[in-house]
Amino acid sequence: MDSPGKRIYRKLNNGSAVLAKGLEAVSALFILICFLTLLFQVLYRFVIVKYFSFSFPFTEEFARYLLVWTVYIIVGVNFREGSMVSINYIYDKLGIRNRTIMYYISRILVIVFLAVVFIYSLQVIKQNARFHSSTLRAPGWILFSAPMIGILLLSYETILEIMGVAVGEIAPFESRTIE
Repeated sequence: MDSPGKRIYRKLNNGSAVLAKGLEAVSALFILICFLTLLFQVLYRFVIVKYFSFSFPFTEEFARYLLVWTVYIIVGVNFREGSMVSINYIYDKLGIRNRTIMYYISRILVIVFLAVVFIYSLQVIKQNARFHSSTLRAPGWILFSAPMIGILLLSYETILEIMGVAVGEIAPFESRTIE
């Protein structure tokens, strides 16, 4: 019989898998829209402008913000899948007990870092509440909330991973890949 911790972890992990697939689809859509926007911009500058005279100044800014949002919404999925860069030299030389200790120390540091970045991202959003982008006229709170969303997604995945290690469902520093 599974412990309550394992059951909770499995439910949260299943939710994380669904969320990851959704975020992958959204990020793929953002990249496609970005590609089409930039393709249109290039075609307009070198081909369409010879036949028609109309302006689309927002395309560059729109593509830039799409790329930024794509990075931040997919960072949690990258963490989940173990796609972050890591150096395993020290890890490979340690025994199981020391690996676990190293894991918890590194995850405590990650949580502290995420908390600091979250606090500063809130400050940036507050400071840019009245800002509007130059051509899109998009409000600053939308443009500058991408880091906060990314930090929340990464925090969720970090806490879920710690929970998985604590209940024995996954080994320290192992990824939870999407099947």
